[in-house]
Amino acid sequence: MKTRIILSIFLVPALAFFVFFNNPAPFVGLVLLLGMVSVNEVYGMLDKINMYSYRSSGILLTLLILVFSIKMDTFSAPAAMLMLIFSFFMIMLFITVIFSKDINNFPKLLNTLFPVIYIAVLGSFTIHLRLMENGYYLIFLLLLYTFVYDGGAYFVGSFLGKHKFIPEISPGKSIEGCIGGVIISIITIVIIKYTVLPAGILGEHTLLHLVILAVILSISGQAGDLAASVIKRFCGVKNSSNLLPEMGGVLDKIDSTLFNAPVLFFYIKYIVRLF
Repeated sequence: MKTRIILSIFLVPALAFFVFFNNPAPFVGLVLLLGMVSVNEVYGMLDKINMYSYRSSGILLTLLILVFSIKMDTFSAPAAMLMLIFSFFMIMLFITVIFSKDINNFPKLLNTLFPVIYIAVLGSFTIHLRLMENGYYLIFLLLLYTFVYDGGAYFVGSFLGKHKFIPEISPGKSIEGCIGGVIISIITIVIIKYTVLPAGILGEHTLLHLVILAVILSISGQAGDLAASVIKRFCGVKNSSNLLPEMGGVLDKIDSTLFNAPVLFFYIKYIVRLF
């Protein structure tokens, strides 16, 4: 616990710097770094159950997708990413067939591509959010929703949790904790709206959008956490890595954010415009 507190004292201010620095370059650089580390963690977990991959190529592809997403228009980005992944797949297939002459290496291609799609494609939406108007506030909201729900669900679940929520995947979570996390998230965002956020950041109905997002992102963030739990249980590990003492790996910290980022992006891009 002591180590966790000390790490938090250093990590929270550092994260605030990356989020609120006027130039988006430091934040984008952080996303690139965390993306490569996270995908490497997934490869490491898969290695433990002998599901090997082309790790170096996968890490490089993750970097390329995230770098390309900086300049990509968001409407063309999905198609461009799919083309890039497909090209990589064909190149690796060619190498496998021609040079290794071992068809049993084919699963390595699939093991390589899954972590890339999971980490790089979903993670690229954090870059898209940061590059939007008032991007640092949008990233602030993304992290606030994620952390407040996680903390609220843990707190309420610890004291009131009686009914388990999918115990086969995540035995520590309870239905009471999930509901409590949503309520605490709504209360927190209402307070933040009147104390921190600039007026009209989400249009004329900012408060309504913020409350709706509190519910939606609680659900998608929980789904992201469960997705990572499925991978870890499948690989027989407790944490994605031991990079952060007492806190696990990078993926353990960003699993909910990976699912929340595209949800927040598309909500702002399409739903907010309807009001």
